[in-house]
Parts: sequence; C-alpha cells; structure tokens
Amino acid sequence: MREQPGAATSLRKAAYAALLLALAVFAGCSGLAVSQEGTPETGPDPAYNGLVATRLKSAFKDHASYDAFEISDFRWLHSVNGWSWLTCVRFQDHGHRRTYALFIKASEIIDSRYAVQADGCDARSYSPFDQVTGATRPVSAGVLEPLY
Repeated sequence: MREQPGAATSLRKAAYAALLLALAVFAGCSGLAVSQEGTPETGPDPAYNGLVATRLKSAFKDHASYDAFEISDFRWLHSVNGWSWLTCVRFQDHGHRRTYALFIKASEIIDSRYAVQADGCDARSYSPFDQVTGATRPVSAGVLEPLY
C-alpha cells in the first residue's frame, strides 16, 4: 500500500501541533508555585516526641520486644494530607531494621506507616529515642554509644 504525499505531510503537521500543545501546557504549569499556606513560623513542637511514643505503643502489639529505637529530625513537607511534619523512627524488630514514618499536623498524628522510599527516611539523621517516654538524647560525634 502506497502512502499519498499529502497524508504524510498532514500527519507530520498534526504531530508538530501535538508537541507544541504539550510544550505550551508544560510551560504554563511550570510557573505554578506550591502554596506555602500553613508554613510554621517556628520549628516542630518538642511535645511531638511524646505523640510519636504514644503512637508506637498503640501501633505495635509487641513493641516491648523491639529495641534500638532512633528518631529522625522533623521535616516540614507537603503530602497527600497537606502540609505536615514528617519524622521517621528506626528500630530493630527481631534482628531486622524497620523504619516507620509519622506525619503530624496541629499536634495530631494524621498518618503513620512503614516508611517507603519517597519518605526519604534513609537520608535523615537520627538520635536515640526512648519509645516509652519519647525522650531523645543527642549523639556525640566521636563518642561510642554503650554496647548492651
């Protein structure tokens, strides 16, 4: 079957038009800024650690058998539920490292789950965390933690 020269030209013009339309839409959308509505003027509330400890106790049936709890610094981000604070908790579960992500907004945990790669928990810095009281202690550079 032989194509007609006019058909190839009109197909090429349609492809160019679709490309230009896609570029115009992309260029128009790239100028949109994500709203910073609700951005906190200060850092996270220190009481959030207590909220995290309470959630861990209720979320895990056998939380007493887990050990080596660590909590990350809090990060302000926009998620499916809107703007919130994200913190990650790492712990040992019968010899396996687990990471749990918690999203906090207005002194309430609005979502929590085992962390996924998009949460960025692997790139965070962590401090030892008492899962019962919510207390943290800073890690000293160059000082070895005690072995238990």
